[in-house]
Amino acid sequence: MKFSCLQENISKGLSINSHLAGSSRTSLPILNNLLLSAEKGVLKISATNLEIAIETKIRAKTEKKGEITIPAQIFTNYINLLPNEPLNFEKIKEELIIKSKNQKAKIKGISSEEFPIIPQIEKKEKTIIKSKIFKESLEKTIFTISSSEIRNELSGALFSFNTPKENKLTIVGTDSYRLTENQIKTEELSFSDKKEIIIPVKTLQEISRILEDDGNVEIYLSENQILFTYKETELFSRIINGTYPDYKQTIPKTINTEILINKQELLRTVKAAGFFSKIGINDINFKILSKNNKLVVSSLNNQIGENEAILSADIKGKDNEIVFNYRYLIDGLMNLPGDEVKIEIVDDDTPGLIKPTNNQSYLYLIMPIKNN
Repeated sequence: MKFSCLQENISKGLSINSHLAGSSRTSLPILNNLLLSAEKGVLKISATNLEIAIETKIRAKTEKKGEITIPAQIFTNYINLLPNEPLNFEKIKEELIIKSKNQKAKIKGISSEEFPIIPQIEKKEKTIIKSKIFKESLEKTIFTISSSEIRNELSGALFSFNTPKENKLTIVGTDSYRLTENQIKTEELSFSDKKEIIIPVKTLQEISRILEDDGNVEIYLSENQILFTYKETELFSRIINGTYPDYKQTIPKTINTEILINKQELLRTVKAAGFFSKIGINDINFKILSKNNKLVVSSLNNQIGENEAILSADIKGKDNEIVFNYRYLIDGLMNLPGDEVKIEIVDDDTPGLIKPTNNQSYLYLIMPIKNN
């Protein structure tokens, strides 16, 4: 194995997947390593934690094909400290020799035969989505997904692929206290039937980190695996086995009160009210006065004090009152696009809906805190 490439190129490749090595709790030493595969014209860098695998390719001049696995941390740290100039690499036995203009290093590796086999997915039916749209959708979903391992099906997002005629993908995330639903347009959808799968949140965090604002991402499915392809990088992941809750039952069908309000003004008010909420409960009260077009936001903590703010809003429907967790409100508002938001309320016992006024395909649902 003998190849050369620019320091800038291999450093960029390592930034995509080197952190994945060593992220697993397993004691397998090989998982701390990257697999380097020198092929004609390219160097393929692979990492896996057994649940996720990332492979990325960079341009390289290959004199002799071959493979070796190298400890990810020391290799990445060393490469990042080298100047941006051509680097020469050569495998001698199970060691990798690295030469730059003025430096030389030797890193001990492990045979590539010990590296886990990365399952391949047949690239047949696929979905193509603009990278920017997909990345934004993931960022608006990830924060609502449960981190608990008790309910495995909630530790991922539901992906519902519609038919090619509809060309839409619906992404849902929830932790039982709040929920997001986002429907995005696909550039191409060749799945013959509607498909619903649950993708682990860690996978979504990885693909979101890899994606940039240009280009398209391609999605392929098998029975238990999903593959995301973006530029020269492929991410493989397992799919969560389980049935996602029928979340549509929690979305109110009939609304009693509708509030249109400036997002930034509401966000500042909610943050201020949060200082006076009860510790561990995080409760703030919304009192909606329809005839006066006023929203009264208040909070009370007997050990700290109290707070009340009156906001102007465009209100339709009945007077109403509801208590929310202010932290969940802040999360939702910060992830909503646009300058104005719509809040839809049924009563103090039913989830509230928060929507951007400039995007009908996204909603944020938040459970109320019930008064004792």
